[in-house]
Amino acid sequence: MGEVKLPILDRTATGENIKRLMRLNHITVSQLQMNLGMASATNVYKWCRGEILPSADRLLHLALIFNCHIEDILVTEKERENG
Repeated sequence: MGEVKLPILDRTATGENIKRLMRLNHITVSQLQMNLGMASATNVYKWCRGEILPSADRLLHLALIFNCHIEDILVTEKERENG
């Protein structure tokens, strides 16, 4: 059996994608923070800079807010390479 190549999440590209989805949906960082019930916007900024990825439950909430699938938020290294 051959080696299975698993996708690797690209934090930086995912952060750029979150910013793009925020722009498309006319949502500010503070609005996103409030919609997610977060005490601070620190993690939203970290997501956008690609320092960290949202947790699974936050991804689900983001998908609902952006009206998309979780897969539409996350970017893998292979996707970035293929443009």
